[in-house]
Formats: sequence, structure tokens, C-alpha cells
Amino acid sequence: MPRNATLQASPPASLAARQKILPLEWEPDQTLDNFNPGTQSDNALALQALNDLLQQRSHGALYLWGETGSGKSHLLWAACHAQQQQGRWALLLTPQAPASAWPDVSDLLSQTAGGLLAVDDTQGLCDWQQDWLFGLYNAARTANLHFLASGNANPAALPLRADLRTRLSWGLALRLSAPDDALRARVLQRLAHERGYALSPELQHYMLTHLSRDLSRLAVLMAAFDRYALATQRPATVPLLKSLLAEQPQLLQAATPDTACG
Repeated sequence: MPRNATLQASPPASLAARQKILPLEWEPDQTLDNFNPGTQSDNALALQALNDLLQQRSHGALYLWGETGSGKSHLLWAACHAQQQQGRWALLLTPQAPASAWPDVSDLLSQTAGGLLAVDDTQGLCDWQQDWLFGLYNAARTANLHFLASGNANPAALPLRADLRTRLSWGLALRLSAPDDALRARVLQRLAHERGYALSPELQHYMLTHLSRDLSRLAVLMAAFDRYALATQRPATVPLLKSLLAEQPQLLQAATPDTACG
């Protein structure tokens, strides 16, 4: 462990507190079942590889990479949530997670085989997080836990320490493609349908041309739009969406949270 970010061995209750993986903006409709690969064969391959990984009872590793909006975070959050629903241990770490959220090696070694350690946005890990992750990866392998990670480039091109890049290359490394407009339209219509209405052609066109290409962020925005329509007792229209975005402009912004590195 890095000297400037030590973590004491924690009792089970403390570890359980660190296993709350769902962020405040997480939407429960982001699941493995409704991850839509569209027509991209590489996305379908990645989804199949992830499902295969979660079915194993011995250590396996998978690294997913692609541009922002390609669905990496969706798959990692959904995989952890699926594991927890099955009563299995799962933990997802990000560069924004403080040192108190990172488990000790002994925590992983005490888990039952088949659990999942996931790390999102590995390209943003700072030095102490890279040091820590190196030890956690080795512990996950020893304990027969699954390892799932994501980044914006293939492992060899990541700005990480060389031995960590090597670890990320030990399993499958698969690329995800960003969704095209046809897929985004289907997802938007599904999200609206699940909330009891259909998008008008005008509203769908506005969303496709003005909103994020990131399907996870679209899900967050659609949930906020639904709450706003219910609160104002107005139908879902372009003027209502513009009103929401004027009041909550952060819904249009890409997620750029601060890291936990200092």
C-alpha cells in the first residue's frame, strides 16, 4: 500500500459499508439485460464476454475500452449490481473514490470465490491508486475473484505503471463502440415507454441533436425529465425539456468529477 494512503485492516461491518457501489445518479434501469449493443458486433462480443465472466467460479479478467458514451460504465455498474442481487460480493472503484473506499488486500482474500472487483476509468488512476490496485489485482487472482476494468484506450496505451498495464492485459481486452443515432433513438423511446409515454418526433429529434451521446447520461436526464413533468403537471414536450435544462444545466454537461488524488 502507498505510504500516503494507508488503509487499516477493517472488520466485516466496515467493509460492508464500503460496498455501496451505486452512485447518486445511478438509474436502476441500467442493467445487463437492457444494454443494447445495437448493430456493433464488438459491443455484442463484449456483452457476451462479460456474461461469461460472471458465470465462472474461478478467477477471470476482462478489460473494456472505448470512447466516452460507449457504455463502459453502464456495464461495470450493471455487473456489480447483478452480482449483489445474486448474493455475491461486488465492489466498484473509480478514480473519484477516496482512500476510505478502497479495500485492503486481506478484505479480498477473505471473500468467497466468484465475487467481483471492478475498476472504472483506469486511465484516471493516480500513483497511489495504481500502487493499491496492483496489490488488489493480485489478491483477486489468488482469491478466485473476477476482475473487470474499463478505460479510454487499450491497456498498452494507458498512462499507468508498466506492471499494472501488464495485469490489465492478462485477460480479454475488448473495445466498445459508441452508439449510433438509431440506437440512441431506440433507447430514448424505451426509457420514455417505461415511464408511460411516447416521444413525439419533435422531442426525439431535439434529444438526438442536443443531448449527450452517452446512454448512461441520457438515462439520468430522462429520469429527471420524468420527475419534472410530474412535478409541473405538463406533458413531455420540447419547451418543457428546454425549461428543465435552463433550470438544471448540469444535465447537459459531461461528468467530470474531481479525482481523489492529492
